[in-house]
Amino acid sequence: MKAVVLAFALLFLWSTPAAQAQQTAGPLVPGTQAFCDIFPTDPSCLKGKAGDGTFDLSGHQTAPGQSSPKGGPRGGGVGGNPVVVPSTYRETAFAPTCTGNTALDAGVLCGAAVNTCVPAGAGIIRYWEWTVTYRTVDASVVSIVALPGSYCVAPEVAGPPAAVVIAGVVERDFKSLVVARGTAEVQPRGTTLVNYPTKFFTAAGEYVLPAVTILGRRVVITARPQSYDWFFGDGQSALDVGPGQARDSDVRHVYGVTGTMAAYVVITWSGTFTVEGGRVQQMFGTARTTGPGTPLQVKQARAELVTK
Repeated sequence: MKAVVLAFALLFLWSTPAAQAQQTAGPLVPGTQAFCDIFPTDPSCLKGKAGDGTFDLSGHQTAPGQSSPKGGPRGGGVGGNPVVVPSTYRETAFAPTCTGNTALDAGVLCGAAVNTCVPAGAGIIRYWEWTVTYRTVDASVVSIVALPGSYCVAPEVAGPPAAVVIAGVVERDFKSLVVARGTAEVQPRGTTLVNYPTKFFTAAGEYVLPAVTILGRRVVITARPQSYDWFFGDGQSALDVGPGQARDSDVRHVYGVTGTMAAYVVITWSGTFTVEGGRVQQMFGTARTTGPGTPLQVKQARAELVTK
């Protein structure tokens, strides 16, 4: 009789889900899918691996930048059981390393964030990073923990705010977007004389570039001349002297030798930009364009007696 009872007991234990799982999948480990399908109310299935009560809104622990699993506070948990929503959740925050920027306000760019990463001009921005803990019920901030140091992040890397990423892309591509080149205009046109003040000017000035789309947003860039450097074709130059004027230019040069010269102007551009028509933001990089050479024949004046 005892043998029959023992046999029934062994048969019952062998038929339970836990015993079947051990038979088919090896030892059960708390917190694993197999374990939680059988023991959905076990603490390891409700609180995740860390057991610190910090989760995303679906009741699952989530790494920074990772989306939540399917389901939510009203959806099913492991094995279809209700999930207990924890009291807090965490997010990672980024902001450029500029005075006044915080974990809750990325602010705007500054030279310190744009010009301290290598290679310069590649749109790489230096960021501070924080871990921010929020209260689930009202999204209020519980704590902000700053990570040590700072990090250089390229525009292609996910995580930083879209507005700052767009600014990084604009900084990187500004040099290739600015295509306006100033043409050197000469007075007198085509021919001048040795030892005669020859005047120069260019009509190149501030202009709006064609709109571009970055991260699905419309970006408009305005390029502004920062300096004009003139090269007169005889080895002489005048740096940062302005664009000159069409009627009576203040950019002047006296040639000392005869020959065919090619005068040109190099413009350094700065710029601003807007995103979706928002506030105007200053750029910290520059672009340089070199205009085409304008041919100029320099001749020697000769004195001749003329009879009447």
